[in-house]
Amino acid sequence: MMELRRYREGDMDALARVGVAAFGGSVSDWEKNFDPAQNARLDLEQVHVIEEDGEVRASTTVLPLESFVAGEPRPMGGISAVMAHPAYRRRGYAGELMRAALRDMRERGVSLSLLAPFAHAFYRIFGYELATEEIEYKLKPADLPTSQEQSHLRAYREEDLSALMDLYTAEAKRHTLSMRRSEGHWKTSLSKKDTDAAVYERDGEVEGYILYKISGWQDRDPRRILSVEESVAATPRAREALLSFMAGLDPLVYGIKHFTPRGEPLHPYLRSSHVEAKIEPDQMLRLLDVEVALGYLERVSEAPLVVDVSDDVIPENAGEYTIGEGRVVRGVDAGESVSLDVRQLAQLYAGYLPARELARHGLVRASSPEALDLLEDLFPLGDPWLFGPDHF
Repeated sequence: MMELRRYREGDMDALARVGVAAFGGSVSDWEKNFDPAQNARLDLEQVHVIEEDGEVRASTTVLPLESFVAGEPRPMGGISAVMAHPAYRRRGYAGELMRAALRDMRERGVSLSLLAPFAHAFYRIFGYELATEEIEYKLKPADLPTSQEQSHLRAYREEDLSALMDLYTAEAKRHTLSMRRSEGHWKTSLSKKDTDAAVYERDGEVEGYILYKISGWQDRDPRRILSVEESVAATPRAREALLSFMAGLDPLVYGIKHFTPRGEPLHPYLRSSHVEAKIEPDQMLRLLDVEVALGYLERVSEAPLVVDVSDDVIPENAGEYTIGEGRVVRGVDAGESVSLDVRQLAQLYAGYLPARELARHGLVRASSPEALDLLEDLFPLGDPWLFGPDHF
């Protein structure tokens, strides 16, 4: 008989071996993933396990996190490590685990959930939809501008942590769905052997920083890769210094890999815009409790709007919501209305796509042009983004 249960003491070894079989890596690395002492974001109560015939065969983990919405941190469940042993795939285990995770998050009062999909179509079945993108750059040092401000760059020191946390938080609040990051997660990220950091300091104030990794030597060009994990600058001069840091690498040895938010392209500010850049899909968002999630926004419009939401997975979400005057009311309390699926509502919620674009593709149906105007006012286009160190 199949048993769907929570983590039990003694599961770590079996789960680590399922992780290696499903995704690769080492047993020791997967054991760290299920060790609260080494994974600051882990809650073992939210590790769901499928056991059959006395054997652990599949699992998924929900990380209890917080995402910024309208500048405020809100509870968010991060779906991580959805895995089944290859010998037991296509038995419905992943679906059972996802349904259990959705139920559990709602019961815990969590209204938002994010995940990085291995297959978008699979997670759309459970009401998730693509809500963030990033631009992946592959650069040469000569592509980047240099600046005398680089002279104010130095290596990271432990006493810099508070300043980095403040800089990150201010930047993260600008991007819907970016995460509130605990001090423990900061320390874990900075303590990794392959991660280094540099800070920009002027007049006794830290104004920017860069987290990066440098690869080992390769038998092909470029011989080494500097991968930017995170780059935050509070001032133009700090940004100049961080770019110049990358520009100062040996052009005969290094290549640079750098991700930016979709709304903050780097190429217009380079020596030449003819660089390798591509849009990469990133996180999928699920609204677990539509009423509560909409209430986080506290949006005010010229007139109230009825939003008729369909949800084929969580029926409690389906129905009409009247939005206006900074509040959300369940039911019809206005004349203008729109109807849409919970998946497209997630895209509007994140600011990932504009309402008119969804309407043009037939994914939003408005009672009138005025209703579509109100929808655009309520859900303006934004720049949702999840910084590299927060991926799970």
